[in-house]
Amino acid sequence: MKIGNKMLELRKQNNMSQEQLAEKMNVARQTISKWELGETSPDLEQSKRLSQIFNVSLDDLVNNEIKNILFAKVSNMERLTKVVINILKIILIVIFILVTVLVSKIFFEEYFSVEPNSLTISFLCVIDDIEYSYRVFQSFEKPNILQIYTRDNNLNINSSKYDDYNWLIEDINKNVVSRGGKCFIEN
Repeated sequence: MKIGNKMLELRKQNNMSQEQLAEKMNVARQTISKWELGETSPDLEQSKRLSQIFNVSLDDLVNNEIKNILFAKVSNMERLTKVVINILKIILIVIFILVTVLVSKIFFEEYFSVEPNSLTISFLCVIDDIEYSYRVFQSFEKPNILQIYTRDNNLNINSSKYDDYNWLIEDINKNVVSRGGKCFIEN
């Protein structure tokens, strides 16, 4: 909307005639008519006086779109702020996950990297067509404990004399072979 149209609108809102406005402006009625028709425009001083008479800002009088420009800039800034906040949230979540993993690794590394504290090995032996199962249990805690679990009552081996399961299994195998049997031990 041009200044002439805005003047016409404001003059009618204030119930003024062109003569009344011309009198307040110290110009001829024809000058007001030419302004409203857009044939000429008031100068800066006259525009200032019009804004005072109609009690509006110069921006409103000349229909300056500064409000729309400011609103658009504020809207763009709000959108940009939301994007930045969302990016910061994602970064914080990633940092939180990394810190959690790092702290878990530091505090629980011993738990996750602990060697087993015991070992159980099972195998079968056949003596005179009778199948015997053997289970050797070794505890790695101090003192080193080895135990044999079997139904073979003829096995004369004292497991407490051994400190390594390999030697104990080797001696069980020798004992069974000496009695005419055979063991099926997987390495």
